[in-house]
Amino acid sequence: MAERIKIAIVPGAGCGGCDVSIVNLHETLLDLIGAVDIVFWPTAMDAKMEDFKEIDSIDIVLFEGSIRTKEHEEKLLLARKKAKILVAYGSCACFGGIFSLGNLFFRRELLEEAYLLTPTTENTQRKLPGKLVNIDGITIGVPELTDANLPIDRFVKVDVYAPGCPPREEVQEKLVGMIRDYIEHGIIPERGTVLAGLKTICDECPREKPEKIVVEKFRRVHEGPIDDKKCFLAQGIICLGPVTRTGCGIPCIKANMPCRGCMGPPPNVRDPGAKYITSLASLVLIDKEKELTDEEIVRRVQEIPDPVGYFYRFTFGKGIFHKTLRRDKK
Repeated sequence: MAERIKIAIVPGAGCGGCDVSIVNLHETLLDLIGAVDIVFWPTAMDAKMEDFKEIDSIDIVLFEGSIRTKEHEEKLLLARKKAKILVAYGSCACFGGIFSLGNLFFRRELLEEAYLLTPTTENTQRKLPGKLVNIDGITIGVPELTDANLPIDRFVKVDVYAPGCPPREEVQEKLVGMIRDYIEHGIIPERGTVLAGLKTICDECPREKPEKIVVEKFRRVHEGPIDDKKCFLAQGIICLGPVTRTGCGIPCIKANMPCRGCMGPPPNVRDPGAKYITSLASLVLIDKEKELTDEEIVRRVQEIPDPVGYFYRFTFGKGIFHKTLRRDKK
């Protein structure tokens, strides 16, 4: 393709880490500049929604973050309409990310916690955002929250998934390769392509795994030393390696920290949290199972602090139960 291609980097609900990961491409990013025009990237340039609307078509859109406001949804629908290739970039775009844990609460509860109840907040008039106001003839306000925080494929079809929080070099190399294939040969990847491995982190993990793992008691990483040669689960430490895709280079494992699941589930797992809970239940005191009552086993499992935060840290928005089943308050 002789002409320079157009790329847009469109933010949804995110922390900015995905933008930093793109900047961290360093020389690789510079190598692409000769063949690429970045036409929209609000984090790095003065670009407004009106500018995005005026662009007719875009070759590749990297959408960062999940959908948490009406404006995010509007930007995503525009991105899908304009893009030849739409990339879900990062765990939030792919799975809902950490922000999707907010789906455990009513929308109003979240606003009240942030704008009324935090110790450092002074809001004597108890005003909550979400309503437009007119000041000197100008309508202003913050975007309205959607009912739930969701990954982008709940709204549109996604061509490529680039998982990770944020995507690491291994994923970025594949993404850059995909961009070069498009620049040089006009190749458009198969819809639904995931720039990650097919196996699980456990398949790559070099730690020693006993033939039978028996969890006597769960503990957190700060509760005593961690054997850097032994499987985390065998030490009673929650590790999501059994239900997480490969492709990140296992930096957490190498740093003697358990996997938290930011790469998302492998192809055969629909709901990683549910799958992990099932697997974990079979490990708890398995050698004493006949001696214990159901209540005692349940009590041991309940010792896990914040189980939803552990099992669905990055994927709650993608799971079968992606939001609270209670009716939301307006």
